[in-house]
Amino acid sequence: MFTCTFYSYKGGVGRTLALANTAYELAQRGRRVLLVDFDLEAPGIDTFELLAPPAPCRGVVDYVGEYRNTLSSPDVRKFVYRVPRKRIESNEPGEIWVMPSGLRDATYSLRLGDIDWKDLYENRDGYLLFEDLKAQWAASLQVDYVLVDSRTGHTNVGGICTRQLPDLVVVLFFPNDQNLLGLEGVVAEIRAEAEAPREKEISLLFVMSNVPDLDDEDRILDDTIREFRERLGFERLDQWIHRYDSLRLLSQSVFTKDRPRSRLAEEYRRLTDLIAQRNPADPEGTQE
Repeated sequence: MFTCTFYSYKGGVGRTLALANTAYELAQRGRRVLLVDFDLEAPGIDTFELLAPPAPCRGVVDYVGEYRNTLSSPDVRKFVYRVPRKRIESNEPGEIWVMPSGLRDATYSLRLGDIDWKDLYENRDGYLLFEDLKAQWAASLQVDYVLVDSRTGHTNVGGICTRQLPDLVVVLFFPNDQNLLGLEGVVAEIRAEAEAPREKEISLLFVMSNVPDLDDEDRILDDTIREFRERLGFERLDQWIHRYDSLRLLSQSVFTKDRPRSRLAEEYRRLTDLIAQRNPADPEGTQE
């Protein structure tokens, strides 16, 4: 099982859209994929028609809430649902599972606000809770990939998504100073996981997203990318997701499914290739 977190310091870069398109493409290739909505304040995975639940389903908030009441890890199978196979439209044996943010009824905000993440980790073995959750994803669902949609900013929940859970973090950003200043600290913390006591190597993919495809006569974009490379410490930009002006975005269309010949779909397929290349257990997982 290979866990990949999609993270952005600021919103508006198409993070959840990138995750949904990657999930569909992986399923098309015969992979079993679990999507986890950890953007708890602004969840969105289950709003895509492709990923909508067949029936209301509990999720992350409810899972943590039940643990806080019992101090015993719940059965993850009660907090996930499988996307109907007919939506995937493939002869390959791929599947998509979703662990939503939670049952979004009238009490959702209260249940979310009742979680003290600092107390969970310091006094209630929160670290072990999420280690057990990962083990259940592997054993109970037997998925090949877990794709985690992280909330933005610099938060306790963000730390779970970017440091404890993943093997790989896809860092999506719009090239401006707000994103650069915020990402410096987040990227440094991810890389620090390789040091004692964790000694956990987490790969990083840097993806510039939602950028207009315009003439750059004054080399403004080139200069900005160079500054991102220098300050975030990567040699080259891994992928570029261009801004795509289409009214299909209003209906949250998954382009790898609905418009597979579009440039945006091709860019998402390339992103999927890059993720697979970082996964040593994937048949396509050979570094270029």
